[in-house]
Amino acid sequence: MALWLLSSIGVNAAVKLTINDSPAFCDSAASTLLVSVPQEWFGTTQAAVVQGVDGCQVVSIDGVSLDDDGEFTFEDIAGSKSWTVQCSDGKEYTMQFTYLPLVGLEGDFGYDYAAGTVVLAEPGQSASEVMTANIKWRGYTTNAPDKHKRNYSIKFIDANGEKQNRKLMNMRRDNHWILDAGQPDMARVRNRIATELWLDMAREPYYYEQAPDVLTGVRGEVVEVFLGSEYRGIYSLTEAMDRKQLQLVKYDTINNVFHGGLWKTDEFNPQTGFRFTVPFNDSLPDYCSFVVKYPEFDEVFPTSYQVLYNAIHAMEVSETIGTYNIVVDFYFDMPVVIDYTIFYLTLNANDNSARNIYWLCYDRAVDKRLSLAVWDLDASVGQTWSPMDWRPPLTAYDFFKLPYNWLFKMLFHNKCKYRQAFLNRYDELRTTWLSTESLVNRYSSAIDRLIDCGAATREEQRWNGDSDLFGHPLNFVEEKEYITEWFTKRMPLLDVWMHHHICDVNNDGVVTAADITRLYDNLLFGEEADYNEHLDTNFDGVITAADITNIYDVLLGN
Repeated sequence: MALWLLSSIGVNAAVKLTINDSPAFCDSAASTLLVSVPQEWFGTTQAAVVQGVDGCQVVSIDGVSLDDDGEFTFEDIAGSKSWTVQCSDGKEYTMQFTYLPLVGLEGDFGYDYAAGTVVLAEPGQSASEVMTANIKWRGYTTNAPDKHKRNYSIKFIDANGEKQNRKLMNMRRDNHWILDAGQPDMARVRNRIATELWLDMAREPYYYEQAPDVLTGVRGEVVEVFLGSEYRGIYSLTEAMDRKQLQLVKYDTINNVFHGGLWKTDEFNPQTGFRFTVPFNDSLPDYCSFVVKYPEFDEVFPTSYQVLYNAIHAMEVSETIGTYNIVVDFYFDMPVVIDYTIFYLTLNANDNSARNIYWLCYDRAVDKRLSLAVWDLDASVGQTWSPMDWRPPLTAYDFFKLPYNWLFKMLFHNKCKYRQAFLNRYDELRTTWLSTESLVNRYSSAIDRLIDCGAATREEQRWNGDSDLFGHPLNFVEEKEYITEWFTKRMPLLDVWMHHHICDVNNDGVVTAADITRLYDNLLFGEEADYNEHLDTNFDGVITAADITNIYDVLLGN
């Protein structure tokens, strides 16, 4: 048995006692305490010193009085187990252990930044100092007035209100941090797991040799959060996506010259789908829902959309695959584009084809190509944000839907010069990061941790049936089974579909005259409302004789 000594500390209004210097955060409404201890404690018996905080004295635990040193032996520690703590003020609490880090927020927060404090308690460690910060709710659809489990944006400040960088756990040192609630996600960790998958599988952007610290996704840790004396549940504490994360070249403030650029897509439209351009206005903070992220609009005004516009326009004028093949290398980081297309198709992340992408340029003075970074992948792996279609069936219409974004969609054209490289990369990843076994294990292991440490049960008790979840009950065991089945059934079908020839419109596995007949039937008897993009073999948005000509070319070997 391990014996740890401690001194009493006051770290947060919600802290009532400490276990070996680790703070126990209190949910006053439920009269529960939660302490983060090393994962190695689970399944063992541990002797520890218990001390009250700010005048709260512990009298007994499970009816056993503490000795003079405050020592108590916790037997058979598990996430499903609890202990009854009796305090000198007559109050009684139910105490549990977790091995997830705990975050305590203090303050009254809303849509605008407001002063607050943050305390971080890592497993088996004393709490961090009380860190002052400006904090607000964050998000887009997740930040509507009727939402309950809020996301938070945290910007640390010093005693003078100035920006203060903090290094949290194994992540970077910075002042800006995010608490992601996984609000509509029935597993609460889809975004976190998907981002980690991207960081593992994606190739480095084109400027990696100049900036080897670049990350095109944010690192994070799954934590449990308290707001004041209220338990708020499972969150992901993550880095922010910004110039620093992507190592973009800074704006030249002396000569007023643009170098690095960063834009985030917030809407689904022809511009964010790289299909159509409209004139841009550098005096506006966004271009058709490409929101300026660097240089920040309120610091560098007017901004510059020229590089972004040029790339979109290049796709717009790529009405034929021949044009696409000529221009695409000049405007885009194609290895990363290929990896991202495979990534979001694997996860069926349809909310991330045109929106929820960070588009970036390392240094437009040297290389005007755009690369990308991932963001907001809650609506993936069989989960959407729609109350009407929150869990579409495996064979839903969008399973075999070609990407809306023109840049990604053209990779499926049989005459795309990157088609074979795209397929080869998919086949390679299917033997490593994207093997069915690897995908299932990644998601299952993350959910198993939530179940094992008790966080899943606490989340279910706190949020079951809430309107943020469309009234659906949370059940992490069932969600793990669902995701396992989803990948197991999906990946073999995706293997076939990825290698499907676009001219095989009748899906018989070969391109023959029968495919021409299928198109003739559509032209003679189909209606506009019956448009099927799989008959649009030249990707021009309509079904015409030109699609038949495309099949003829394939049959003739052209």
